[in-house]
Amino acid sequence: MAEKEKFASIADSGKPNAGRIYDYLLGGNHNFEVDRQAAEQVVKLMPFFPRLFKLVRWFLGEAVRRLGEEGYTQFIDFASGLPTVDHIHEVAPQGTKVVYSDIDPVTVAYAHEIIKDNPNVRYGVCPAQKPQELLGSPLVTQFIEAGRRVAIGFNGVAYFLTDQELANSLKVLYDWAGRGSRLFLCDIGFEEAEVSTSAGKNMVALYQKLGQPVYLRSPKTLETLVQPWKVREPGIQPLEKWIGVKGGGAEESKREGFVMVGTILEK
Repeated sequence: MAEKEKFASIADSGKPNAGRIYDYLLGGNHNFEVDRQAAEQVVKLMPFFPRLFKLVRWFLGEAVRRLGEEGYTQFIDFASGLPTVDHIHEVAPQGTKVVYSDIDPVTVAYAHEIIKDNPNVRYGVCPAQKPQELLGSPLVTQFIEAGRRVAIGFNGVAYFLTDQELANSLKVLYDWAGRGSRLFLCDIGFEEAEVSTSAGKNMVALYQKLGQPVYLRSPKTLETLVQPWKVREPGIQPLEKWIGVKGGGAEESKREGFVMVGTILEK
């Protein structure tokens, strides 16, 4: 398929795109009416989703700020979506190198239009369950400095991976990363082993309808899967604690048996 045909739907206003839907739910303006309509259908089923998505982005921002203060100047991010609304390169200190990635080539092509000729930002196609494809590409090997003391983002994607896929991805990243590297991620933490709540059922059904299975796990299971990465203080916490806000859909989601949690890991 020709490159121009491969990315023909980059500005297709007649077909919703996951990256643009996420952008709309975050309050961005890189979306079309078809994306907004699709997003509203999601909100009807899960009214607190927009605030939860914002919590994920706020957590990303908080993690990037903390790591920037610790001197991290190289970031690699998976399942990045569109690089808008306070994404890594907008939050990190000036001069920080950022490599974004996403599984959707349309999102990646659209992202190239957004970042334009920013010399410190790269964006490539890579599924989060196969991080080695990005790590071995020129996007990383010719851009990230030797030593690989990097900060790695893995946000808003863990629940799209099976336990085995998540563990394998994090192990690949651990083996590749240099000493002193960090990894920040968030996940949906269900307190019960079985997804029996209405929220759990609605969430699974929604993503099944979208053709994207979702896998729900407890924070305790997540703590096991991230090994051999070590969980840094303050540990695995609800996102609202990380960013110091109340509400944000958190109380409603807790009543349904789950909470968005985040953590920063170290090697």
